Amino acid sequence: MGVSRGRVFTGALSGTSTIATGSSGRGACISADGANVYVVSSSAVTPSVCIFTRNTSTGALSGTSTIATDATPKGICISADGKNVYTANYGSNTVSIFTRNTSTGALSGTSTIATGSNPHSICISADGASVYVANYISSTVSIFTRNITTGALSGTSTIATASYVNGVCISADGNNVYAANYGNNTVSIFTRNTSTGALSGTSTIATGTNPVGICISADGASVYAANVGSATASIFTRNTSTGALSGTSTIATGTSPQGICISADGANVYVANTDSSTVSIFTRNTSTGALSGTSTIATASYPQSICISADGASVYASTNGSTSSIFTRS
Repeated sequence: MGVSRGRVFTGALSGTSTIATGSSGRGACISADGANVYVVSSSAVTPSVCIFTRNTSTGALSGTSTIATDATPKGICISADGKNVYTANYGSNTVSIFTRNTSTGALSGTSTIATGSNPHSICISADGASVYVANYISSTVSIFTRNITTGALSGTSTIATASYVNGVCISADGNNVYAANYGNNTVSIFTRNTSTGALSGTSTIATGTNPVGICISADGASVYAANVGSATASIFTRNTSTGALSGTSTIATGTSPQGICISADGANVYVANTDSSTVSIFTRNTSTGALSGTSTIATASYPQSICISADGASVYASTNGSTSSIFTRS
């Protein structure tokens, strides 16, 4: 069991409620204050971010407002200070930059910055100084400097990954960035310069077949990759001093896992299984990082992404079927 903000959780999920999003839902994220959930709609006709207000007592979502993005958004992230939301736009090779009203959760702004070819996912450092984008076709990670006052992005540098990079995440200590390489079944391991945000390093570690999603525990001790081709999650131990990964163990998931997230208390890992329309629920050993459990819960059709609130009470899965599933964590 895990403890989050004084509450003890078993990790089990319940609930079957959904809320409508735009068509072809992809990435989802939740603000640190727990007040809003954002889901990208990668519709070719109306690419957008759906903006939801979250009831911080019940986890329920409300609201139907949207804001337009560039073509075919896939990934989304929000700054820790809650001031900005960013989307990775696969169809236009750009990142959209939005200003967030920290009182209402509303988004504004239409500025973009160019990335590599077909960006798929995006993450932001805890210090708010850097944004990183995984560019699928160009097999690179774009490196942006973020103005922590305005939220603007600058910089055009990239670093090469292995083949067809899909997911990207950053450690809470800011020392490392990890990229899931769909094309050659590896994770790339980068060292981050915490002063400049620059990345270095070319080492990789093997995963299961076709890794897509990737996440890291808040304690920095474990990294997990969702392997869509082998229906598994790879489990890695992270050296918190060097950032190196070790371990080759996997655990079975549902069919075609894509999204993956870990609770802030470190007690659970959740995986969105696209083709089986389920979420796999794993218990995490907070000492070793090992995963156990085979329980699942049904979602709406074809979940793509998954996120969990900072208070640990709610899990949300965005789906390709134009809805998001809402779960209560007990």
